[in-house]
Amino acid sequence: MATYSAMKSMWYFIRSTASSFQVKVKICVQFFKVGEIDTLKEQYTADVIVKAKWREPSLDGQNKTSESVEFNKMWNPKLYIENSLGDPKEQIRYQVLYNDKGEAYVSEKRVIKGTFMENLELDDFPFDVQDITITVASELPSSEVELIEDDDDHHVVNKQAFVDEQEWHLYMHTECVKRDIVIDQADMSVRRSALSVKCRAARRPGYFVWNIFVVTFLICSLAFTTFSVNNNLPQNRLQLSFTLVLTAVAFKSAVNSSLPRISYLTYMDKYLLIAMVMLTAVCVWHAIVSTLATQEKRDRIESVVLTVLAAIYIFYNIGFFIVIYVSPWKKRREMQQKDKEYQMKYAASDELARSMLLSAMFPTPVKTPNIRNDTIPE
Repeated sequence: MATYSAMKSMWYFIRSTASSFQVKVKICVQFFKVGEIDTLKEQYTADVIVKAKWREPSLDGQNKTSESVEFNKMWNPKLYIENSLGDPKEQIRYQVLYNDKGEAYVSEKRVIKGTFMENLELDDFPFDVQDITITVASELPSSEVELIEDDDDHHVVNKQAFVDEQEWHLYMHTECVKRDIVIDQADMSVRRSALSVKCRAARRPGYFVWNIFVVTFLICSLAFTTFSVNNNLPQNRLQLSFTLVLTAVAFKSAVNSSLPRISYLTYMDKYLLIAMVMLTAVCVWHAIVSTLATQEKRDRIESVVLTVLAAIYIFYNIGFFIVIYVSPWKKRREMQQKDKEYQMKYAASDELARSMLLSAMFPTPVKTPNIRNDTIPE
């Protein structure tokens, strides 16, 4: 017994003093419920389960139950969610697990409900695909703790509980990125291990296509009807054209109110700006047509201008939607392919994973042998 106590004390001493001793902590993230994705504020709400597991040699071979272990006195990686906003609601449970060799593992399960930051990339708006990321980090330096992906338990996305289904399509596959973060900018050598687990959601563009793209296309198309007014009446032509320009400006303002202030152009911005350029070109022509010398010359040149502007606008719209299919839509096809690969890989365990998610959120009073959940004592 004295030998065991000495070994236990030595283990704690090594962990607390030896900076070169690095503990590998296995992380598994389960997106139980993804809420609203706020494009304007670049954030989203979610209920997430974060499971962590690490070796605890001091408990090897003892077959202790979770109730008999004082977790608050044991070593802890001090995990937190790096991209959370405010103070999310957390429920933390610990348990001791043993493998076939009698090696002990401490398992930590966090049920988190909160709001999380997400840097949205809006170049492809409204045909964009966005990452939904949970970044788990440790307060200890990376020389002491290394966060790695859990090989025994894969990440899960619960699509059935997705709240924003009307505006987004949630994919079921996940990706994991391991990185180091710097907390103190004054000392760049101190880094902390972090693991970013992300699922993805594709925006449903139907609302924007019908209410912005189609309406803008019709407004621009009406600009060509101003050529039916006699070219001897430029004031009437310009009045109609300026009305269409102001309408297009109003649409542009409506789009800007639904997007954060970004310094680059989205696909919708580009389409609306080209529409403004086309309307401006029509206005410029109506202003200069009256300066031509003869009526015959006006009619001849105007026929050419009308044909050229109409051809440019038609080919631009065709080319625009070809580019949409080739570039932004390509990413959606890649996401669908990753979903198929994910289903083929984890189809057998998906039902089990869903039941585990439900049991974690709504635990039953039934106790299983050797595994009991315990909250750290205050």
